[in-house]
Amino acid sequence: VRMRPLRKDKDEGDPIVQKISGDSLSINGRTFTFDSVADVEATQLDIFEHVGVPLVENCLAGFNSSVFAYGQTGSGKTYTMWGPANSLAEENVAKEQQGLTPRVFERLFARIKEEQTKHSDQQLNYQCNCSFLEIYNEQVTDLLDPSQRNLQIREDVKSGVYVENLTENQVSTMEDVTQ
Repeated sequence: VRMRPLRKDKDEGDPIVQKISGDSLSINGRTFTFDSVADVEATQLDIFEHVGVPLVENCLAGFNSSVFAYGQTGSGKTYTMWGPANSLAEENVAKEQQGLTPRVFERLFARIKEEQTKHSDQQLNYQCNCSFLEIYNEQVTDLLDPSQRNLQIREDVKSGVYVENLTENQVSTMEDVTQ
């Protein structure tokens, strides 16, 4: 869970949500436990180090990996995932404001190069496939092909859980990811 700071223009009064410990928070006096709770002081780098670094290492170990951002409109999902508004269009976004997604891919591609250099005597091949989807009002939309709406979530023994007809692009650079 990542708690966002109160907005000066809209949020007033005592906070409804309070961090109790590294893995619990209180909402209106009721305590809930999670794997981890990042309070309003957590930086984009803190989130990356806690979530992104292990995700990259799992990818390199051969595991599929996903990041799931959930919350109300305006709760900070896009900021956490990508950084400030228009950060993909602007080349000069301050490094400290970069979101989880660009940091993860930069780290992933750097780690792939490290591994290939370290094991240059072997033929190490990595393939990175990327897809982005949104679930809104129980409708799954392919963010790489927004004309693909209301996609179906399926499960089978061979593929596990997957989204039918979801666009999946092979990527090897940050530019591939952001196109």
